Amino acid sequence: MSKKEQAQVGKFIEEYLFSRNEISLIIFLVDIRHKPTENDRLMYNYIVSAKLPFIIVANKADKIAVTKVDAATKDLQKELNPIGDIKTFPFSSERKIYTDTMWEYLDNFLEELK
Repeated sequence: MSKKEQAQVGKFIEEYLFSRNEISLIIFLVDIRHKPTENDRLMYNYIVSAKLPFIIVANKADKIAVTKVDAATKDLQKELNPIGDIKTFPFSSERKIYTDTMWEYLDNFLEELK
């Protein structure tokens, strides 16, 4: 994506996040296999500046060893949210593993909205 396109997308995202009253929770997807990219960090900053509730979902957890999932999730949390006040969940949409904790959190979050 060119710099011009990135700026256009950034403007769209910013307008969307700051103008939509219907947003209850943002689910920020990142790839658990890699350190956050500059685009990930940019999106994280947009979300934080919008002051909306959000969680970080570290997707593709099935692509790394089971013994490394917790450490990779913690590393992502430290990279993006060093103070640790944002929930970070491992997740695998393909194999449907590591999903229970996140779904439980979402169920509780939705119950509190009622």
